[in-house]
Parts: sequence; structure tokens; C-alpha cells
Amino acid sequence: MKNIYAYLLAGTLLLTGNSCSDYLEVNHYNILPGDYMFLSEKNAMEGLVGCYDTFYPDKEAFDEIGVDLSMWGFKPQFMLANHPTMDTQASGWDKNYNTQDWIASDAEFIQLWAGHYRAITRCNYFLDGLNEMEDELFEDGAEGKKWLEAEARAIRAWNYLNLAKNFGRIPMLETGEDFLNTPAKPRAATVDETWEFVIQDFEYAAAILDWRPSNGEYGRVTKGFCLSYLGIVKMYQEKYEEAKSLFKQVMDSGIYSLVPCYSYLFDTDKAWTTEDIFAVVMWTDNGSNMGSANGWDPQDDHYMFAMYNTASTEYGGWGSLYISWECYYSFEEGDRRRQMSMAALGEENPFTGQLLGVSEGFTTPKIGAEYMPNISSTKYWRMPADYNVVNQPFTMHHLRYSEILLDYAECCFRTGENANGWNAINQVRERAFGRLEIESNLKSQNPDYPIRLLGADDQVTVPDAQTYYSQYKNEKGYSADTWLVAVNMERRHEFNAEYSFFYDIKRSGMIEEFLNIEYPKGIGTADSYTQWQTYRNFDLNMNKLNLYPIPYQEILTNNGIDPSDQNPGY
Repeated sequence: MKNIYAYLLAGTLLLTGNSCSDYLEVNHYNILPGDYMFLSEKNAMEGLVGCYDTFYPDKEAFDEIGVDLSMWGFKPQFMLANHPTMDTQASGWDKNYNTQDWIASDAEFIQLWAGHYRAITRCNYFLDGLNEMEDELFEDGAEGKKWLEAEARAIRAWNYLNLAKNFGRIPMLETGEDFLNTPAKPRAATVDETWEFVIQDFEYAAAILDWRPSNGEYGRVTKGFCLSYLGIVKMYQEKYEEAKSLFKQVMDSGIYSLVPCYSYLFDTDKAWTTEDIFAVVMWTDNGSNMGSANGWDPQDDHYMFAMYNTASTEYGGWGSLYISWECYYSFEEGDRRRQMSMAALGEENPFTGQLLGVSEGFTTPKIGAEYMPNISSTKYWRMPADYNVVNQPFTMHHLRYSEILLDYAECCFRTGENANGWNAINQVRERAFGRLEIESNLKSQNPDYPIRLLGADDQVTVPDAQTYYSQYKNEKGYSADTWLVAVNMERRHEFNAEYSFFYDIKRSGMIEEFLNIEYPKGIGTADSYTQWQTYRNFDLNMNKLNLYPIPYQEILTNNGIDPSDQNPGY
């Protein structure tokens, strides 16, 4: 008999509020017979949580699918979405993602592939069983049944979207299918076949779901989730009018708004802000990281990886994510996003009070045996990186309202509505330069905040985006349109070390020029601690920048895919 994970929750199904005290708490799970899950509406709702659970890291996933997902949601995702741009950098084996030396057998690709298909399989099984349930089993009849179907289809669509962004054409498992009962599933004939499947799921769910999460449980997918990601799919199809209309619905809904302080987005005591269209909130386990009888074991404590991957190696970090000096110097004077998201040599992490550059071996612009930039992200490093302290809660912001504004701006420019495009960009910049802090008088509301906030007695000047980026384009030598430079540079500063920059800059057609201009080949030397520039000694491989490889393990095990079907360049 088939089985599925049905997760039993303590207190609430998902997040039921906007503060850290409401973080999802999962006591334990049981494996229940599949037919049990479809005996009642209550049981089906518990089964749906098994689909939602796939958004979270899971140290038990290896037993289920043979792949380690203990860092799922943060890594490999943040690495694949950032390192190829070179704005974030890494040492060790992760450095290959800065030098385009990744190969099809790298663990990150099978982790991403297997993790998303794990979620798709759960959704497919859930939808198959749900379809067999009688309407009378639901309190609201057919409408109640449709609501659960809509949530599961939206989750499935989100996972397919992420697979397609990374791998292009992919096998499309349909309702009831998995790789056990369909072991030779070929890749879709065209990427449009993938997009159309995703569109159908998102459109179905958007027509049923509400703007607010079901039962007020933050963490559930919503109409805004569906319309926003549907707009992103339309941008991949270059259907910019349709995408623009979808983004406009989200903007006009009145549900979302920019958080007045950029730093607030990453505070450990905040969750599900007005800016979050979709987020996954990680929580502390309220225990020591010394979870193993033989010492510290990452399999016992997987919620702290974000902090250790981003903390400075001077203070216990692992060196999986540094910020480049090129990115650091690219911020305009007065743009507060730099101060609120990174700490460089000679600067203090305001949340931990630790000053960078005071220890031997850490007093230069480059550090370590692989000459990494001495800059760390403070989006996730907001507590001391100490193995003996309580883990740090944090939020994985998969989709924020500012991304919708910038995507809308791009669509406006591509459809001849330039004024609306510049207006959307300037909305993001108003927050970036502190105007929203002043309007909200945050200084008086939170005087003890680690970063000095702006209040009613402060004044700021927000440079006009079109004027500034016209000058930036000319000084740098970009051939791309001024608006495209503007949109992508704002994405660069807004989403550093998050989930979208690499995908947006390559989808928009600017990745090659960006890398050649911001990281020109052959500048300086590879082994200098005093030179701040990133040393690039390789030519760009546009095949690799276009798509990641189909995992080698999938080619070995899926009889519907053979080596000749691999993506170009691998």
C-alpha cells in the first residue's frame, strides 16, 4: 500500500501571525496509510501539510529519496542564484560556481532536482487521492475540495517553475505519477510545454484562492503567490503585456507594501512582513548546537546553516558566501541597503558588535588561502556564529514585493510605458535611500535599533533613477538600454544573497555584458591580499550561464533521458 508523510502539528498548521512567537512548530510526524489520508477533510488537510513540508530543510530526506536536503531552501538555492554573477563568492568546493567549473555530477544539481521532484511527487499523489474523494466529505462540498486542490497545484507549479529556471526542459510528472511508476519519463519536447503546464496550475489556483492565506495561516500559498509567479512565467515566455497585467493586479490588491526599513526584512524577530509574497520562516530549536554524542553534528541541527555560511570566517563562519568588492563599491552614496545588508573590512556587524579586520590574517581586502573578499552578508549573520549558542531564526524571502515592482518596471519598459517603469524603480529607491524610514518616523519608534534609523528630523535626497543610470551606463560602457541597466542594478543591490538576481539578469539578456564590464578578465593577479578587484582568468561560457546541467545521476537512472539529451555545454 502506498504511504505518504502526514505531518501532525502542535497548535497550528502553519504560521498564524506576524511575529517570531508564532513560528511553525512541528512536534513529530507519522507515516500513515495512503487511504487513511483521504477518508475525511481533516485527514486530507493533514496530508496537504506533507506537501508544504517540502519547503523546509529535512535531515530525514536522505532516507526518503537518497539525497541530503539538510540545507534545503538556503543551499543549494542561494548559491545557484548568486555565485555565477560573482557578486557573491565562495571558497572550497563552492568556488567552482564563481569560475564556471561546475559539472553535471556536482551534488548541488541532484539536490535541487531531487528536492523539487520530491515535492512534485507528494503533490501528485495528494491530488490523485483527492480527486477520488466524494464532495460530501468536505464541509463546503466541492468548493472545499477545490481549495485543497488549488493549494497543491500551486505548490506543484512553484516547484516546476524552479526546475525550469535552472534546467530548461524537464520531465513533467502529472497527477498520480512519480519516478517509480513512471521510471522512463523524458524531458518535455519544448520549454513552452513546461511553461504551459505551470500556467494551468497557477491559473487554476489563482481563480480559487484568496489574497489572504487560508485561516489566517501565514505560510500557505495565496492568490498573490499565484499571480506573481504566473507573471514571472510570462516574462520567461516574453509575454510582457500579460505579465504586466498580472503584476498590476498584485500591486493594486492593497495586500502588499514595502517595509519602511530595508534592514527590518532580515531581523530575527520579524516574520511575514507586508512585503512578503512568499517566504519560509526558519526558527530556532532553542537548544545547543552540540547535538551529537560525538560532538557537533550538522544533521542534528540544520536550521543554523544560513548563519554559518554567511558569517565572517574571522568569527567562525564557513566561507560559503562572501560579497565582492565590486558589488560593495557599486552602491550609490546614500543607498542604505549596503549598510543594512553587509559588513566590510573595518566595519562592524551592528547586530553582533564584531569588527572586521582586527585579527591576524584578516586585516586586508582579501583573506584566506583562496583570496576571498573581506566582506560578509549581514542578512543572515545577525547572531554570533558560536557552536554553543542557540540557533538563529531567519526568513527565506523567496518573493518580495520589491521584486514585483522591478519586474513590473521591466515589463513597462518593454511595452512602451517608460514613465510607469521609472516610477516603479523610484518606489524601490525611495526605501533604499531612507525616505520611507523618515515618513514612518522609525527613529523615534525604535531608538535602540543597532543601525541608526532615520526620523522626522532627517532629510534625504533620492537621486533620480533615469538621470543616475544614464550616467552610470555611459561611465561603465554598457550598450544595454539605460532602463535595463537600471532595473538590473537595482536587482543587484536589492536581492544580493537572495533568490533571484542571477535568474533575472540572464533572463533579461544582460548577464554576459554585466560580467564583462563589472568583472573584466585579467585585471590584477590571483594571489594578492591587497588588491580588492576580483581576478577572473576565464572566458565566459554562455551555454553554462544559460542553463545548469541535467544531473548526471538522473541521466543514469531515468531511461527516458540519455547523454545526448544533456543541456548544451556539458
